[in-house]
Amino acid sequence: MAAKRGYQKLVKAHYRKEAKEQGISLSATMHDATTRRLEIQTLLSYLKTGDKALEIGCGNGAASVEIGHAKKLSMTCVDFSPDLISIAKKQSTKDVKGSISFREQDVLHLSEKPTYDVVFTERCIINLLDWNDQKEALLKMIAALKRGGKLLLLEAFQDGLRDLNRARTEVGLTENPPAYHNLLLDKEKVRTHLEKNGMKFSEENNFLSSYYFGSRVLYPALAKLAKKDIVYNNAFGQYFASLPPTGNFSHIKLLAFTKK
Repeated sequence: MAAKRGYQKLVKAHYRKEAKEQGISLSATMHDATTRRLEIQTLLSYLKTGDKALEIGCGNGAASVEIGHAKKLSMTCVDFSPDLISIAKKQSTKDVKGSISFREQDVLHLSEKPTYDVVFTERCIINLLDWNDQKEALLKMIAALKRGGKLLLLEAFQDGLRDLNRARTEVGLTENPPAYHNLLLDKEKVRTHLEKNGMKFSEENNFLSSYYFGSRVLYPALAKLAKKDIVYNNAFGQYFASLPPTGNFSHIKLLAFTKK
């Protein structure tokens, strides 16, 4: 088991560096400001006032606090990185509408009782670099949900990256590889695993598709033709971020499930 999960040292080292470089910033773990904003907006659309919520993989807590500022929730936020949790505990929660707490916790050792209305992730399960560990983590999250509770997987998936890269190659760009510290999820495997274990699939939300098509396909293709350097968080991307999401051109998406 120790050898199998040896990747945890690599992942922890990555987030130790992220904690040192980004501190309490909202850009920690996601340097694209538009992606981060749309992630938070999307999660908020699934959360109701008064929900008891468990966030798996809260990082430095910056996004958690933003969610707490926007909606009155009872939030427990966990992450396996001691460096990021140390920063999360320093986040100002003065204007949080409900309650929020942070603690160091490996999802593979999670042992919560089924008391939560919502369990959600934000690019967390992809840091488990073994499908069997990913399956185990999903079971731990199911166990924390009350009947009728919602599981929100805001994660990165193989099919979205495949479609994005197909579009990139069609305009003469190289493929974008997955991050070295991530194992992207197989959407159908995830859905099958969850449905076999008491979960009902609700929807797939490709909320970043239009933005990624504009910012990761059209913009770099035009910049290449114009011999310009690529600069993200730009006006071109903002336009596509304002469009309704169409297609499947982002690896990051949200899958929603309900516990039967």
